[in-house]
Amino acid sequence: MFDDVVRDMSGLNLNSNVLVVEKTNHEWRETGSYVLESNIIGRDGDKEEIINLLRQPHGDQNVSLVAIVGMGGLGKTTLAQLVYSDVEVQNLFEKSMWVCISDNFDVKTILKNMLESLTKKKIDDALTLDTLQNMLRDNLTSKRYLLVLDDVWNDSFEKWTQLRTYLMCGAQGSKVVVTTRSTIVAQTMGVCVPYVLNGLIPEESWSLLKKITFGDDTIGVNQTIESIGKKIAEKCKGVPLAIRSLGGILKTKRDEEEWGHVLQGDFWKLCEDKESILPILKLSYHDLSPQQRQCFAYCSLFPKDWEFDKEELIQMWMAHGYLDCPVEGKCMEDV
Repeated sequence: MFDDVVRDMSGLNLNSNVLVVEKTNHEWRETGSYVLESNIIGRDGDKEEIINLLRQPHGDQNVSLVAIVGMGGLGKTTLAQLVYSDVEVQNLFEKSMWVCISDNFDVKTILKNMLESLTKKKIDDALTLDTLQNMLRDNLTSKRYLLVLDDVWNDSFEKWTQLRTYLMCGAQGSKVVVTTRSTIVAQTMGVCVPYVLNGLIPEESWSLLKKITFGDDTIGVNQTIESIGKKIAEKCKGVPLAIRSLGGILKTKRDEEEWGHVLQGDFWKLCEDKESILPILKLSYHDLSPQQRQCFAYCSLFPKDWEFDKEELIQMWMAHGYLDCPVEGKCMEDV
């Protein structure tokens, strides 16, 4: 049988060379440090607590750490953004840096991203680790700095120790704020007592759901929908990402029966069984049209944190036939 395959290959001018595709470094996207504070509900107290921690000296150490720990979707990054953008915090520090780590805890990449955040300039990928280290010391030595390391997953003590060596050049009072889902990560980085972020209280949860669903038009919300909405908000366990996700679904629903279906949905049981908000996020996915689902699912082909070009993505969707143009006089790209 294999002889037949070989003959067919020859007839089709195919060769049996094996090509090794070399893994390339992906271009990683940094989470932005800016957040629109008017969109955030229920985090004023947490923000003040973190700012208080940033004000505190830490013995004889020039550089100390603050870790924000909590499950996915609670708003750790949002809280860090609120703190980072605060005017008082900006005045506390001479230099500020924001770096998204994710699951790529590569020390050289982190130093490069720190320099780019500091200088607002692109840093050459070809620079050696020693050169990056010297550049960082030139920028930070005797300077009181704030560094945010967002979404850290690394629990390797060796990797953290290597990075820590390059961070110790700051002046007294320099701070590193880390956001992570894991208390083990915080402990690995030397934070014995992390700041554990809790969920929103029921009143805040309903306020957030109401704001997303109705915007400023909350006067016309009838009592039945409000009663159902408060129960839905409470079921979200204070997780802002879950509340925002459901708010996006309920935004197009004004019928009491439709709100009742969401409240009685089977996915709530899955949330309890798995102790996760993923079933709620999955509900948002299923609420999309079949065409939108195809486009959304296609994005899973990109690596985590991959920065892709919008126009290129649309062209890919078109090439796969995911888009059609039912509106006369409009291009597929417009749809």
